[in-house]
Amino acid sequence: MKASSLIFALVTVVLNGCAQLLLRKAALTGAVPTMPGTLLRNAWFMVGLAAYAGSVLTWLRVLGDVPLSVAAPFVALVYVLVPLASRIVFEDEISPKMWMGMLLVAIGVTLVAKGAPDTAPTRPAEHARSD
Repeated sequence: MKASSLIFALVTVVLNGCAQLLLRKAALTGAVPTMPGTLLRNAWFMVGLAAYAGSVLTWLRVLGDVPLSVAAPFVALVYVLVPLASRIVFEDEISPKMWMGMLLVAIGVTLVAKGAPDTAPTRPAEHARSD
């Protein structure tokens, strides 16, 4: 995997994780899904939505450069990032089983990344990005 693809994959994970934290904060500060007005007036919700949108854009970049079978497991790093950040931000508890699960996710993503072929996906010429 190219360094730029790895960076974009990690940025995707960070943006996605931040979006989840922001949306939790929105839920704790009055954003109610059944009341759209509370969503639109909640800055945490709006920034969380923007973070999700950003993660979609960076993810599209990754998917243009890396086979899906290699790229998709990187999203699992959110299962490590979010509990760790939630522990810091919201003082959430992390059980020993959760710690073990996060370790296994990190090991699994590392194994997938290291075992990935060095070939990029093929693209039709009309869709190829000009860098």
